[in-house]
Amino acid sequence: MDWVALALIALGGILGSLLRWSLSLLFDSSRVGTLAANLVGVALACFFLVAMEHHGRKSLRNFLLPGFCGGLTTFSALAFESVEGSGGAAYLGVSLFLSLAVAALCFPIARKVLAG
Repeated sequence: MDWVALALIALGGILGSLLRWSLSLLFDSSRVGTLAANLVGVALACFFLVAMEHHGRKSLRNFLLPGFCGGLTTFSALAFESVEGSGGAAYLGVSLFLSLAVAALCFPIARKVLAG
């Protein structure tokens, strides 16, 4: 077991989870907070992936991607909020569509911005 990698992932996860919690405090609806966290996480992951394609150190990659972005984004909350209360199916559809749209938009932007 790589204890350094485990520690970096855990530290990143703690920080990402704290940011997700902070975002949830900004909105009256937990659905909006979860959606915001997931969209920010997708956008950041796109930029981190592009930035580390050729120069990424494994330790930084572990901290940022499965750690920070993994802690920031949350599939379990998305799943729960999709079956809880009314409008769950619409919420799930909007969440998936927007997440994919953000990824499709952010990857080319990240490639252009970070190309230099």
